[in-house]
Amino acid sequence: MSNRPIETIEFETDHLLSKWGFADGTLLDEFLRENGYAHLDETSEEWYEFSRRVLCEVVEMFVCTQIHNAIKPYRVLTSHNPIRVYEVDGRHVTDWPEPPTLQPFTIAVPKDVILETAVHLYATRFTDTGELVSYMVRSEWGTAVAQQHGWE
Repeated sequence: MSNRPIETIEFETDHLLSKWGFADGTLLDEFLRENGYAHLDETSEEWYEFSRRVLCEVVEMFVCTQIHNAIKPYRVLTSHNPIRVYEVDGRHVTDWPEPPTLQPFTIAVPKDVILETAVHLYATRFTDTGELVSYMVRSEWGTAVAQQHGWE
């Protein structure tokens, strides 16, 4: 058994409240490119949909589920941060006089979990008819998590 520390990527939860959160939606891009996906043209629609879908799924399944506040995340069709929350502790985010504070402030997600998610999503990135699956579409696993938490 190895005593080496688990490598993680830190996610700041308040990024769920920002148009520019998660490095404007590119937080995982470098990690993905360094871990098997550099062959994808980063200017292609395939890369765009894949990298954003990985970010959305990881944030929904491994970040949002760890937040102590009652939240409702959603995906946004945008060139910026594609995953945000619209409700915190039963109130729409625009109803707060100041941005709400999400707890904890940071959540560490193991890199191997992110990579496992990427591998699954890469294998299922096309529909049966050969079309790219949009990052707006949750995986079956992501849908189960969303239903379990009452997000849809």
